[in-house]
Amino acid sequence: MQCFLVMPDMHLCIYKVLLGMKKTILVTGSTGVIGLSISQFFYKKGFNVIINGKCKPSQLRDVKKKFNNKRALFFNCDLTKTTNVRKIVKSSLSKFKKIDVLVNCAGIQFVESIEKYPEKVWRKMMDINLTTPFLFIKEVLPFMKKNKWGRIINIASTHGLIGSKKKSAYTASKHGLVGLTKVVALETAEENITCNSICPGFVLTELIQDQIDTVSKNKNIKLKNAEIELLREKQPSLKFVKKEQIAQLAYFLCTSSASEITGSSISIDGSWTAQ
Repeated sequence: MQCFLVMPDMHLCIYKVLLGMKKTILVTGSTGVIGLSISQFFYKKGFNVIINGKCKPSQLRDVKKKFNNKRALFFNCDLTKTTNVRKIVKSSLSKFKKIDVLVNCAGIQFVESIEKYPEKVWRKMMDINLTTPFLFIKEVLPFMKKNKWGRIINIASTHGLIGSKKKSAYTASKHGLVGLTKVVALETAEENITCNSICPGFVLTELIQDQIDTVSKNKNIKLKNAEIELLREKQPSLKFVKKEQIAQLAYFLCTSSASEITGSSISIDGSWTAQ
């Protein structure tokens, strides 16, 4: 019987090889409700995860507790700055060697009529909701092409397909994101890379909770009644889309069964856009 002595450096080498074999997902805005849910779902499926967004240090500390540092990277920075995007991609490639899946989930919302809409807010929303996805796709796509595989998923919205009053910037930015999805899909059609948009209806996030609070205050009704009122106006199922459902749909788009789904805008909205 032969015995082999494995040196510590060899252990490290083997670990790095195994780490590189795992698929890696980068989710923008992954400190938020939907982005974090997607990151956790893929993490449980064995993916390395890259968590990033702009949040309070205490919030990031809570997020970090959900992941093992060996299979995760964390960034708390402004995602609209090109230098920060490049830093995130460079650091991620240094640790995990590749980025297989990119999910653009960072986004903000603001509700106001066009006449009263602050120009500063409009520009900020365009930067976060549309320019940030463009920057990340631009940086990540060359490496996906080099690895001959990649999945890009843009979390758009029902408002990427239709409009609503007092949501001019949000609707415009999400329509732009759907358009960006189509262009990326066309430019990678002959590659083993797909690009799709997921268009959720109402999901109970902080953004939607703010709208519920506004309805409750303006109409002097209980929060639960305000929820139903908000849903009844748009979402015929009268149920919120669950964050886990979005994560599961994103995961399906990364399977071989979805290899010919590209350039699509997939609604998950309780029949909102069927009306």
